[in-house]
Amino acid sequence: MKFKYFGDSYDIVKKSLIAWLDEFGGWHAHPMFTEPVTLDQAALFARFLGAELVSAEELTSRTDRTAYFSSCRSVGNLFLDPDTGIRPEPRRDSKSINYVFGPELIDLTHARPECLTLVFDQSYSRGNQKPQIQEKLAFFAANNIHGFAYCSHAPFLVLSVKAELVVRAHDRLLEVSGLPPTRLVTSGAA
Repeated sequence: MKFKYFGDSYDIVKKSLIAWLDEFGGWHAHPMFTEPVTLDQAALFARFLGAELVSAEELTSRTDRTAYFSSCRSVGNLFLDPDTGIRPEPRRDSKSINYVFGPELIDLTHARPECLTLVFDQSYSRGNQKPQIQEKLAFFAANNIHGFAYCSHAPFLVLSVKAELVVRAHDRLLEVSGLPPTRLVTSGAA
């Protein structure tokens, strides 16, 4: 997350999704800041989202990513906000800071089996989102993680180890948001 974009339409969607899924308990946010921010700026973002901040640490290409995400392993529902989104395969270059990697999400989701993980994921080619989303959901399903996606200009994945929790989150989102069901993409689990 780049703080200079704080308050844009993507943030409104983030806030809405967290609020619509509040029935499942409180939310924790790891903004994955890719630039230095003050603690006041980080707290402002957390307050806006309605989520407790997990970390305000900056993610750089030199960051020990295992340590960086370690604070997420013991929280409840978790929102991750990478600049670009989810990349199933890790990369080790200057662009790595824009992503959360598949193995990291698998680890974090399995570490919190009773909870939801919400991830901003704008890593798709325009006009071809649904097949790419289904491919990503299949990747997670192959690793015993269930999920669905909100498909829009600001796409998100919702993941959990528990299929019934994903189904309940999917149904709750449709119920309280008024979104058309076609906006939610599933892999068959939800």
